[in-house]
Amino acid sequence: MKTVASRENPAFKAMARLVSNAGVRRRSGLSVIDGPHLLGAFLDSGQRPEEVMVNRAGLEDREIAGLVERSAPARVTLLSDTLFDALSTVESPTGVIASIHTPAARAAGPDAKLVLLLDEIQDPGNVGTLLRSAAAAGADHVLLSPGCAFAWSPKVLRAAMGAHFIVNVVEQADLAGYVAAFRGASIALAGDGDRSIYAVDLRAPVAILVGNEGAGLSPQLRAAACIRARIPMARGIESLNAGAAGTIALFEASRQRLVR
Repeated sequence: MKTVASRENPAFKAMARLVSNAGVRRRSGLSVIDGPHLLGAFLDSGQRPEEVMVNRAGLEDREIAGLVERSAPARVTLLSDTLFDALSTVESPTGVIASIHTPAARAAGPDAKLVLLLDEIQDPGNVGTLLRSAAAAGADHVLLSPGCAFAWSPKVLRAAMGAHFIVNVVEQADLAGYVAAFRGASIALAGDGDRSIYAVDLRAPVAILVGNEGAGLSPQLRAAACIRARIPMARGIESLNAGAAGTIALFEASRQRLVR
């Protein structure tokens, strides 16, 4: 294990570029995971990181030390606290950060049991929340339109808490094309929907469509969906956060399937 304290070190500079520049991450096909939870989830998926960097406190932590050992044959570098703090994407550095090959998306077939479609969801926290909820509810795929926040950004990865390594994440997706080919029911979440989400049968294959935080779903997707459903709310409340709305719909589908 090499110890590094200079900002001129090539490995440190390469990791710093990955952390700070989305273009570099996209072009290189690499992503950055920060913290033991994300690294553990990635390792549990059967994959290995390209490079791991730790600080002294991280290396002395039993959990992190175990993750470093599991990461072999990845190169491991011990950074000074100053350098590690400069890389960390969180306010309180976790002690371990790694670069990984961004997992390739699989084609989302038309016979999937539960699919989540995100239309122009721009807030990284909402995208991460929806990925996490989709994984927890047992969704097969999450499809993101071209206008969504980059699914593999550090903020989205943190919010999703390892969901990226459980659910199939498809970016730059043609949502209208998928809805047209989907063999199940497509359900557009809309505040003016004519049916309550709780009155919709979600036990058969369904695709749930969640729209932009401000504008909602595009008119094209609203028209393409089989059903436009609303989430009942107390008087005086017009809408829910996109992450909350999608989560409610996903877990209503999960609930219905559990009580079959």
